Amino acid sequence: LLSWGVPLGITVAAVALKKIGYDASNVSVGWCWVNLDAEDRVLWMLLTGKVWEILAYVTLPVLYILIKKHINRAVSILLLSLSEYRPILSRAPAFQPRTSIADKKLILIPVIFIILRIWSTVRFILTLCNSPAVQNSVLVVLHGIGNTFQGGANCIMFVLCTRVVRTRLFSSLCCCRYDELDLPLQRSNSYRQHPEPHKNKDVPGPERTKPLLSST
Repeated sequence: LLSWGVPLGITVAAVALKKIGYDASNVSVGWCWVNLDAEDRVLWMLLTGKVWEILAYVTLPVLYILIKKHINRAVSILLLSLSEYRPILSRAPAFQPRTSIADKKLILIPVIFIILRIWSTVRFILTLCNSPAVQNSVLVVLHGIGNTFQGGANCIMFVLCTRVVRTRLFSSLCCCRYDELDLPLQRSNSYRQHPEPHKNKDVPGPERTKPLLSST
């Protein structure tokens, strides 16, 4: 309700009041946003994105710092409560690499978000200042990449940079590829490598052999 309802309400209100219009990519990159000819354009720019973007710069780092502290506190309490069990404590160093990776991701998530979105905020501030630097080609490219690459950054971090998920993904892709190509060849090789055993009448079978009994 919060993630979809609030943006939907703001967008419907902006469209109904005819505040949305092509702005020659002065503030956005290649898509329609607030009409720059509107008198209250700054208010609608803030409502339709920038105020939430600026709030995210502050709230995301605070939230992830609190999450990190909560996790560290919970882990320390768990280790203290299990301090009398030596086998469990002996396994604790094995989990340290995983916890360090999790700590790095908790730090990288808000940092990557800020790096990707900061160019949009910079161009918004330059637009308010009527600066010609808003049309700088480097800023435009960084703005376009940053606003559209958040999903790609999450995919890289949580799929390609996670060893378990990455290994399972690559193994499933490789197995599907090689199984379809090598299955007929494996079958033919199995028939060649395991021919039907030749029956020899001179060699007695298991049922024909009798155990040798000792004389005593």
